[in-house]
Amino acid sequence: MTIKEICTSFNVEGKYVGCKEIPTGNINSTYDVTFTNEEKVNRYIVQRVNKKVFTEPEKVMENIVNVTEHVSGKIRGQGLSESKFVLHVLCAKLDGKPFVKDDEGEYWRCYDFIKNAVTFDSTDDLGIIERAGGAFGKFQMCLDGFDARTLNETIPNFHNTAARYNAFHEAIKVDPFNRVKKVSQEVEKCFSLEERATKLQRLLDNGDIPLRVTHNDTKCNNVSFDKNTGEALAVLDLDTVMAGAIAHDFGDAIRFIANTLIEDDPNVDEVALDLRKYEAFTKGYVSELKDVLTVSEKKTLNLGVFAMTVELAIRFLTDYILGDKYFKVKYPGHNIDRTRNQLALAEDILEKSAIMDAILQKYC
Repeated sequence: MTIKEICTSFNVEGKYVGCKEIPTGNINSTYDVTFTNEEKVNRYIVQRVNKKVFTEPEKVMENIVNVTEHVSGKIRGQGLSESKFVLHVLCAKLDGKPFVKDDEGEYWRCYDFIKNAVTFDSTDDLGIIERAGGAFGKFQMCLDGFDARTLNETIPNFHNTAARYNAFHEAIKVDPFNRVKKVSQEVEKCFSLEERATKLQRLLDNGDIPLRVTHNDTKCNNVSFDKNTGEALAVLDLDTVMAGAIAHDFGDAIRFIANTLIEDDPNVDEVALDLRKYEAFTKGYVSELKDVLTVSEKKTLNLGVFAMTVELAIRFLTDYILGDKYFKVKYPGHNIDRTRNQLALAEDILEKSAIMDAILQKYC
């Protein structure tokens, strides 16, 4: 099927004009598609879901529809525009499903295009970081009361740090490429952090913190902003929406946004947590959520920063030991550099934990 045929299989308005591929994003294939209806121009985002990553696309779309419909209801209740502040999923003309399956068995989905929007892959602008935090906080606020247990687990144990450690230990035992001896220092460092890094998962398993809907990919570029006013609009990329701890989202956002270097920079001596960026995101995020978070959730937010950083370190190191099968690598040892970067960040987080707690308390 052509892009035109795929698009016109959805309930789109107007006559097909053309499309252009959007090159950003590492998982799905994305297209910006234009239709015209008399003098009105309608734009849509059409994506092919990557079945290698998301092996059950129908369950992914079921989660997205349930979550966006719930958020839409809350947005309407606040008198805000659904076309700006939440993704709108289009359904297929033939069967009303939120996807179309082509002749080759590939799954496609279609969203309304959010007008006048821009995203930022990275930024040093504290105002944007604060508004990104506010957007993720508002998204979470709109899902307060949603039964997270009804969501499909589309990627099992995605942010289960204990399970990630189990996989790490197993990889060390197998050591298929005889690489463990090359990273013995990194392995020992990960061992030393295990008890603290897995504490959040134990609290979740024991019911000490509530199970909530979590985005699970809270990077700054997953928030769209009004390109004229800078206002945060919708939270994007809901493929990994699942049940988890709210500290997963907060922690992963800080891990990514507040690192002084990108996560694979080998200059580990310069890796640190930027407390200005930490405070900006925390202010935006917690200000939206402080009235619904439990006391235990507030206490574990910074634990989430540490846990998510260590979790990614052991994922990189596990992948290196197993032959660089999961993460794309640009050179031999790329995953080692990533591991060292995240371990250095985790150590800096520990050193700054008292300051982080004081900042968090100010906004809670």
